[in-house]
Amino acid sequence: MRRRQFLLGAMALTLGQATTVPFAFAADDHIAQAIDQINKAIPFGEQPHQSASFVQHIDNAIDHAMMAERARSTRNVKRAVALLRRARRTAYGTHLLRYSRRAATYAQKALSDLQKG
Repeated sequence: MRRRQFLLGAMALTLGQATTVPFAFAADDHIAQAIDQINKAIPFGEQPHQSASFVQHIDNAIDHAMMAERARSTRNVKRAVALLRRARRTAYGTHLLRYSRRAATYAQKALSDLQKG
């Protein structure tokens, strides 16, 4: 009986340590992933009829930027999230090149904000 409780406790402790991510590293990791998604999105924003792919990458970038904001909130991250949401609203549901390019411009501004910190 004691051995079983010990094994269950050891397994729970191991699982808890394996799933725990250091707090500061999580914010930096999410910022890096958001930057990567924005870099993937920008070329789609500059091509005609690629707004769906642009929006998909921007959605992923928004998710990562929001997680980074929850971990470590700064003015630049907040501004980047707002710009990414604006880029998504601008490009969503349209295939007009001028809207896609405008959305790509917002994404580039968000990218520079995320790179600042």
